[in-house]
Amino acid sequence: MGHQYPKTIQTAVEVLLAELPEKDREAIRIMAEDQLFSLHLNLGNHIRNGFGLWEGNEELLKACCHDTFLRGADGASMVIINALWWKLQPVQ
Repeated sequence: MGHQYPKTIQTAVEVLLAELPEKDREAIRIMAEDQLFSLHLNLGNHIRNGFGLWEGNEELLKACCHDTFLRGADGASMVIINALWWKLQPVQ
């Protein structure tokens, strides 16, 4: 019937880790945090479309953006990209 979209940031990151090829995970890992916005169009679009952020996945939107009216799908995808980047960083 409906899609099974991720409902939490952690689940969204796990899905991305399973989907992304190793070379893409490595490219994201070595990026500087202030360069993550460059992923907004490609990876961000994949997240917005694939995780139902344009289709009303309110649980994930709320998990990412406490004020969904100000941040919306674009902001939520960047929160997920940032969480993915942190997950890929080596433990210190």
